[in-house]
Amino acid sequence: MKAPMHEHVEPKDGGFLAFIRRTSWTGRQYNAIRMDQHCLHQEQQKRLRRLLDIARARSPCYRDKFRHLDADCTDLAEFPVTTKTEMMAHFDEVVTDPTVTRAAVERFIADIRNVKEPFLGKYCVAHTSGSQGQPALIVQDQLVLDLLFAFQMTRGNPRFRGLQRFTQAVRNLLHPTRLAVLISQQGFFPSAWIWERLPKFMHRFMRFLFLPANDPDLVAKLNEFSPTVLTATPTTLDLLSLKIDQFHFPSLRQVVTWSETLTEPARRRIAEAFRVPVMDNYAMGECMFLTNGCPTASGSHVNADWVILEVVDEQYQPVPPGQLGHKVLLTNLANTVQPFIRYEIGDRLVMATEPCGCGNHLPRIEKLLGRAADFFWVRTPTGFRPLTAYPFQHAFDYLRDVREWQAEQVERNRVVVRLEPIPGATPDLTTAQNRLDERLAPTGLLPELDICIETVTRLTTDVHTAKFRRMISRVGVPDDLDPSLKNVVRDFALFQA
Repeated sequence: MKAPMHEHVEPKDGGFLAFIRRTSWTGRQYNAIRMDQHCLHQEQQKRLRRLLDIARARSPCYRDKFRHLDADCTDLAEFPVTTKTEMMAHFDEVVTDPTVTRAAVERFIADIRNVKEPFLGKYCVAHTSGSQGQPALIVQDQLVLDLLFAFQMTRGNPRFRGLQRFTQAVRNLLHPTRLAVLISQQGFFPSAWIWERLPKFMHRFMRFLFLPANDPDLVAKLNEFSPTVLTATPTTLDLLSLKIDQFHFPSLRQVVTWSETLTEPARRRIAEAFRVPVMDNYAMGECMFLTNGCPTASGSHVNADWVILEVVDEQYQPVPPGQLGHKVLLTNLANTVQPFIRYEIGDRLVMATEPCGCGNHLPRIEKLLGRAADFFWVRTPTGFRPLTAYPFQHAFDYLRDVREWQAEQVERNRVVVRLEPIPGATPDLTTAQNRLDERLAPTGLLPELDICIETVTRLTTDVHTAKFRRMISRVGVPDDLDPSLKNVVRDFALFQA
């Protein structure tokens, strides 16, 4: 069976006609938010059929997994689940391009200088990890990122509504959107890496400022740039809201959050401080365009014309809207080089039961459990400062011998890090320590911390919540912590469902 041709965005960048076509394609991505359920289902089925045909024709792993199903079956409930462990164990058999191999991807991402370069001249690669098992490698083509930025320009833009959408592109050409991105570390981590792979034609519509969240001149640089859109993790934005009097953003139109759970108290504080809509995007490296935040309600709208998100219970049976699921299954309809079909994600969601007041017809995630920022509060000569999971994550994600890690704050400034190796491997603790020191140095907290790194046979879940916790504090929040900072840590505490 011959698989269908790849669904390209439009001709490659170059020339005025190509620019007009790509701009038109970007604008058309808005249309799905007005689709009725029948039309949306048709779009899903068309793209699902194409994805399944390609997977059967070009992926030995999926061909074997689907051999018991009829070739014309598109009922996802009949298809087996795919886990991260399975995906990585059979990586070379999962991908649909035989020139893409796990060994080649690992060599590519081992050199940070490659972060701005396409893998094999045409693919985008990322590296992520999670509590489901060993780190994941993600390969995707440009269509995936074109969709991400198209959705951000249209569905994720509160001003792209009604007749205004027809003049939005012209306004952006005359006055490009100024997007300030606060990141924690450069690398192949999805939240930092995606900005290096922006479609070239988008630079005509947008100007960018990339800043580390701990940049000592953050306030001055942001004020000089004067962003129209500011994007960062909820933790970063909530902490910035405490310094709102130092910022001057006369043209700011919205803030966009990602990566962590945005609680309602934090949303209110951020909205009150910045006085613009707060758009909370929920995504993962396996599907960066999964949702766009809602400007009028909590949660985010699933881009269901290009992705299928199944909320299921422990037995993988569907959970109706309004009820908390045990996990979700992701089917990315755009990525055909590394298909994610019923890919298991450990997040717990509640889908909304009522139509959204913003007018977007796409399904809305009302509540998300399982993603939150954990803090260690560290004593410094100038007071207590928060330490999040990011330095630890960025230090250990690139250690291929490490299956999972956990950091425990046993005393106020003493942390024990435990590394669980991949079976048969022996992590180099000196390398691990050096990587962590490199990531902690920009925070300014390295001199204050006493850190011990050790290996363990197996890391286990929390006995009270049955969830795996990477960050565990035995000393909690300092009694004399400033009350405004207590609000931040309280609202970003680990969710227990």
